[in-house]
Amino acid sequence: MIDMPFIQSWAAPKAFITAILLALSMPLLAHEGHDHEAATKPADVRLAPRFELRSEDFELVGVLAGKELIVYLDRAADNAPVPGAQIEIEGQGINGVATEMANGIYQLSVPPLTPAGKYPLTLTIQAGEIVDLLSANLEIGHVAAAVTDAGHPDRNWWFYAGTPLLLLAGGLIVRRLRRQPQPGIHSA
Repeated sequence: MIDMPFIQSWAAPKAFITAILLALSMPLLAHEGHDHEAATKPADVRLAPRFELRSEDFELVGVLAGKELIVYLDRAADNAPVPGAQIEIEGQGINGVATEMANGIYQLSVPPLTPAGKYPLTLTIQAGEIVDLLSANLEIGHVAAAVTDAGHPDRNWWFYAGTPLLLLAGGLIVRRLRRQPQPGIHSA
């Protein structure tokens, strides 16, 4: 039969160990829709260099995708694509007539625009009887250095340093409690 003071002497260490294990398992208790981790920061989203124009007749968006300037041309009245238009683009390092890729989408190959800054452009658009002369600025930003993510959850340093210290303190408490003489137990 187990001696009752022995059971009581192990009550505190068992409670301490249980508390530590419960604290360490708290991040595992998160479930769908209830993430108990710190809120993650949104990714730094940088849009491709672009310009937007609007006149009485046209809405135009230009996007620089690598070495291609993609132009989306719509009617201002109903936002419908404008097929069969001729778009001439002139500017610093950019000069040519865009070719139609799809219904209202045009493309012009451009040389690499490496220095960051604003590139003024002049666009001549002819669609049927309508001719429009527009100007825009294609703004190229600085290329940000790539940020690597090691895939670790965003936790504070104290969490990683504190866990071994708590375990060490628990072990020292258990060791001390084992060495203390138990009241009511006499050696013969």
